[in-house]
Amino acid sequence: MRKGGDRMNKQKITYALLSAAFLGSAALFPAFASDSTIAGNGAFANNQIQSTSQNTVKTTQTNNTQATNTVSVNNNTGNNSANFNTGATVVVQTGNSNANVGISNTAGSNTAQVAQTAPASPNSTVLSNGAFSNNSTQSNTANTTALEQTNTTNLANTVNVSNNTGNNAANYNTNSNVAIGTGDANATVGISNTAGSNQAAVVDPSNGWQNGSNAFVAGNGAFSNNNVAENSNANTSLDQTNNSNLINNVTENNNTGNNSENYNTGGSVGIFTGNANAYVGIENSAGQNTAFIYGGDGMNQTPDAYILDNGAFSASNVTGWNSFRTDLKQQNLTYVLNYVDTMNNTGNNAASFNTGGSTVLVTGDANAGVTSFNTAGSNDGYIIGGPVYANAAENDILGNGAFSYNNVTESQNNNTYENQNNETMFDNTVNENNNSGNNQSNYGNSYLSPYMMYGNYGMNEMQSGDSNSFTGLYNLASANYLSY
Repeated sequence: MRKGGDRMNKQKITYALLSAAFLGSAALFPAFASDSTIAGNGAFANNQIQSTSQNTVKTTQTNNTQATNTVSVNNNTGNNSANFNTGATVVVQTGNSNANVGISNTAGSNTAQVAQTAPASPNSTVLSNGAFSNNSTQSNTANTTALEQTNTTNLANTVNVSNNTGNNAANYNTNSNVAIGTGDANATVGISNTAGSNQAAVVDPSNGWQNGSNAFVAGNGAFSNNNVAENSNANTSLDQTNNSNLINNVTENNNTGNNSENYNTGGSVGIFTGNANAYVGIENSAGQNTAFIYGGDGMNQTPDAYILDNGAFSASNVTGWNSFRTDLKQQNLTYVLNYVDTMNNTGNNAASFNTGGSTVLVTGDANAGVTSFNTAGSNDGYIIGGPVYANAAENDILGNGAFSYNNVTESQNNNTYENQNNETMFDNTVNENNNSGNNQSNYGNSYLSPYMMYGNYGMNEMQSGDSNSFTGLYNLASANYLSY
């Protein structure tokens, strides 16, 4: 009897050591699920454990930016007249007319860092229970981390600029030298739009290492009925949406022309117009989505099951299910509309029907420069984990008694889903109208050549300035980037 008793004690010690080592393996992982143990109960005992562990972290961020800027500038130093003067010098000199408009819009951003509970799974031990005992454990563990970010940006800028130094008149003057000189008319508009962005990081302290559900059924008596059911579920979802609507409407009208010196007698006539320039610079940067999931594609340990040394006619069933799912969804919608209309005029001047003097008509330059930089939104996704593999299941069914029924069913599921959607629409309309011509010097007479019908030969001078347009459109389409 002593030998039999020693053998039984050795078995109990062995089971205890195996159980301790089995449970101690879970200490390698930073989070624990609900562990169940049924051990050392007598014959005909009825033991049942049901445990449920649920951890949910849900973070929602929403940012809506609405900005409307309307700027109207009207500068005028022109519309002057010097008419019906006799015997004196007549000079009309206007000052410069300049407008500088700067608009900068920066929408709000969403930034979040969420530390999820490391996905761990339950461990169950049914050990050394008596004959005819009925032992049942059921464990359910669920870890859910959800992060949702939405950023909507609507920016509308309307700028109207009108500069005038022209529309001057010096007519019907007698025995006078007549001169009109206009200042420059310049307009500069700069618009910078930066839409909102989403930045998110979901951190798994286990770096994606999921401990599997483990079952240990050993040393239970004859005719015992032992059932272990374990379910472990870990879900991580990160959803980012960015909508950017950027609308810019710029109208510039610069005028130094439309001057007239007509019907003057006995003096020289001169019209000198200043430059008319328009410069428009637009920079649009749509929103960006940036996501980091640490531990989202790491190592999963498949459930292990041990059914050892249970008595004759015993029935032992182990069912294990592990699921680890990561969802990353990024959507970026960008709509950019730029409408630019510039009109620069230094022409349309008239010096006609003047008698007895020279005529000089010189116009300034009319220049327009438009530059537009458009950058669509982007999606950047980073799923960072440990070694990308899953351990195979280890199942040991050893040393069980005659006519025992032993069954092990284990499932392991590891899924990573990524969805990146980027839609961009750019609409750029640029109209540039520059004029330094359409000037007239007709029907003039002088003492040197009274028989010339159209002006004085060698005494009339007409010179128009340059008329230049510069347009630069730079559109950078959207981009999706995904890294494991």
